[in-house]
Amino acid sequence: MLKHLVFLVAVSVAVPAVASLTPQEVAILGMAESPESRQLAEYYAKVRGVPPGHILLLDGKPGRDMPRAEWETKARPAIRRWLRDEGLEQTIRCFVTVWDVPLRIGRRDPKAPEVVERTEHLVQMRRVAVGTLAELVARVGLVGATGQPSLERPDWEPTAPRDEITVGVEAAFRGGQQRLGTMAAESPNRKQHAALLEQTFGAAVGVNGLLRSIARGGQAEHAEGPAARQLDLMRGQLAGLTEGMQSLSRLPDNLARDRQLIGMVQKTGGLLGVLEWIDNEQELLRKNETSASFDSELAMVKSPDYVLFRWQPNLLHYRFDSLPASLRDVVMVSRLEAPTLEIAQRLIDDAVRIEKQGLEGKVYLDARGISYDPAKDQPGSYGQYDASIRDLAARLKAHTQLEVVLDNQPALFQPGDCSDAAVYCGWYSLAKYVDAFDWNPGAVGYHIASAEARTLRKPGATVWCSAMLEDGVAATLGPVAEPYLAAFPLPDDFFPLLLTGKYTLVETYYRTNPFNAWAMILIGDPLYRPFARNPALSEDALPERLRGAHSQPAVPAPPAVPEMPAVPEQPAIPDRPETPAVPDVPAIPEAPAVPQKSEIP
Repeated sequence: MLKHLVFLVAVSVAVPAVASLTPQEVAILGMAESPESRQLAEYYAKVRGVPPGHILLLDGKPGRDMPRAEWETKARPAIRRWLRDEGLEQTIRCFVTVWDVPLRIGRRDPKAPEVVERTEHLVQMRRVAVGTLAELVARVGLVGATGQPSLERPDWEPTAPRDEITVGVEAAFRGGQQRLGTMAAESPNRKQHAALLEQTFGAAVGVNGLLRSIARGGQAEHAEGPAARQLDLMRGQLAGLTEGMQSLSRLPDNLARDRQLIGMVQKTGGLLGVLEWIDNEQELLRKNETSASFDSELAMVKSPDYVLFRWQPNLLHYRFDSLPASLRDVVMVSRLEAPTLEIAQRLIDDAVRIEKQGLEGKVYLDARGISYDPAKDQPGSYGQYDASIRDLAARLKAHTQLEVVLDNQPALFQPGDCSDAAVYCGWYSLAKYVDAFDWNPGAVGYHIASAEARTLRKPGATVWCSAMLEDGVAATLGPVAEPYLAAFPLPDDFFPLLLTGKYTLVETYYRTNPFNAWAMILIGDPLYRPFARNPALSEDALPERLRGAHSQPAVPAPPAVPEMPAVPEQPAIPDRPETPAVPDVPAIPEAPAVPQKSEIP
């Protein structure tokens, strides 16, 4: 099932020219204990002209799954060492994984010492944050009081729901504001109580929350003199903290990173922000979505260590074209594997043959009639992907001579519907391939659904990737496990690039694949260019985002401070240059919130 994901924010940049992938930039990864793996690796190298020295046979037992510990301590270091020792670190742009290379890398062991340590630390820090928030609520009771506090310290359990705590804090501050409003303007205690309320409010919501409060009160528009300078200082502080958090959040998720982040989160979002961050991290640990396809992890083999409890943005995606090449240290990966060794070899033969004569046949696009409003619907939604299939159909009908068949009804193409098939994209039939197609040699297509590549080696399997390969396609893509919808390339990104004939299969995929270190794989000869001889689409007809003004996503932002209901009579802007004082509490870090993901239904 695929849930909604808040994806990437953009600015316009120019597209750098990148030479097309060559055989000299390809390395082949096989398994040393598998004769079939060696055989297919050598065959591909011979057919495509890949230098024999670019074959690496990895130690380890062939099999579908590789334990994460083995990947981290043996396989990944071995691949990195081989690239370094052979002087290929700057040469290799693409790996081809062949027969018997593991398909998946397992989850991180939840009982691993570093995971247990983080888990216990988060529990402790949540207890501290909840306790300190309770103290702040009691402190707010002093506002406007002539004697004892009018609010008792809440008896919140360390595991109390964040919503419950937020409601209690909001109510306390509303009461404090109301009591402050009953004090005479000339009262000597009013300024003292106002400062106390402001300080405790700042401790609860941080710089970000204070700025929001000021904005809601309409004070920012009329600020002058010291108040305006104070606002500028707060905005500058927030920008610096946000940049620091973004940098730290890209480091491996461990206790050392947590300890650095927590102080920044506390200053940015206050104790409520800290609480939200802790809850997000605990949810990540609970879900433990740390498994990935082998190929998707291999794409990050040149990268420094990175956050494991979520996917990583694919820096070869066109939205990152403005980044310096030195920061885009991603290796493209494609796989040569199928239900039988003969079919795996056929993927190579078909690619070479069809590349010379050109891919011919019809385009079949299977949408579902789901509406999409870009102004209202989130990126990564069902509607966006359905609309992308329809946009692709419209583009091909307007700018190519291809025969395009679009089905915009909920039902899928049925047996006998799709003769002379060369290109296909559609959804959604979970693990139930519908044999509606007579595939032409060299056909390329993919089906948007969960776990359709969870097996590639079982003849007769009904998952779409395996069945399509067995039925005749030369290239496809899919997930080895639940990927969430936004992990798929948009159809109106992937296919237009491929149809220009300018990009190889693997370059097309990596310019449109959103994530690495995640669930997706590409299957087929990475050098395959089915439309190299007869380009079907002019580059001028590409979507504008792919041909000149690209969008570079910002680094994922830290989680927003929990939105508190507006409080009457927001605290006045202080008339002093320093930022509001925040009571000292134990540091507690925060990484970016987990994107809200969109499971495929």
